[in-house]
Amino acid sequence: MDNTDCKIVISLNKTRNITKTADITNLTQSAVSKRISNIEKELGSTLAVRSHNGIRFTPSGEKVLEYCTRILSDFENMKSFLKQNEGKVFGSLTVGVSDNYMLYHLSDLLYTFHGKYPNVNLKIHTEKGHVIYPLLVSDEVDIAIIRGDYKWDGYKQLLSREMMCVVYDSKFKGKNLNDLEYIDRTTDSVQYSMMNRWKHENGIVQTSGLLTVDSISSCMDLVKRGLGWALIPEIALTDFDGCVIPCMFANKTPFVRNTFLYCREEVAELMPAKAFIEEAVSKKIQYPHASSLL
Repeated sequence: MDNTDCKIVISLNKTRNITKTADITNLTQSAVSKRISNIEKELGSTLAVRSHNGIRFTPSGEKVLEYCTRILSDFENMKSFLKQNEGKVFGSLTVGVSDNYMLYHLSDLLYTFHGKYPNVNLKIHTEKGHVIYPLLVSDEVDIAIIRGDYKWDGYKQLLSREMMCVVYDSKFKGKNLNDLEYIDRTTDSVQYSMMNRWKHENGIVQTSGLLTVDSISSCMDLVKRGLGWALIPEIALTDFDGCVIPCMFANKTPFVRNTFLYCREEVAELMPAKAFIEEAVSKKIQYPHASSLL
């Protein structure tokens, strides 16, 4: 069945006459009769019978009429919605976001995006970057905001660049890091390897800390309480008033942490995705140490 079939059923209910139905639908009588016959074959049920007062719908026909009326009404509503919203941004979008970007920046982005595009249905999935990346590859998320440089052939946009920094309470100023407790944290394998490289190149004998936490925010809370020092990216340092020392490797290159927005090229052209990308790019973050050293 299609829209024409629905119109035939509705017209037949109004006219109770094949000839008048044919006139209304701009079809021949034989075409109307054939379509009704095909509908009955497709549904396996008789829709109408002839009586001395014209065509009479069977109970099955009455139920089909009910559905046809609803289908055409929904179709007209759909056309009306598309016409009224032509050029506007609407639809659904699933975004995977690295948990640290979510913690420090996502709420501002979502607040302004929703204010501009209230008809976009956003679904946000937050996790570690190495968990979000496979979701992007398998198309379970439309857009991914991930801290880390992942291999990707599609659309890729840098959103922020941060220096990794040594941080500790001001009371420890001037002390050798080897004399302080190192507060370790879990992160992806690539980042953890880079952190160990920096410690090795700078003569830090601790390979891991006696204190290990699973998030940057927890790590910073322990640093602020004066329990030791840690390696923390600038994303978490906006309200820290202790000692901050940007990290450099032995070859004089800065120890940086990048955040990228990733999606497929075809997704980037869709209205809700394009609007989200534009909003995210407009909020690109400039961190002071990364800006001065890169």
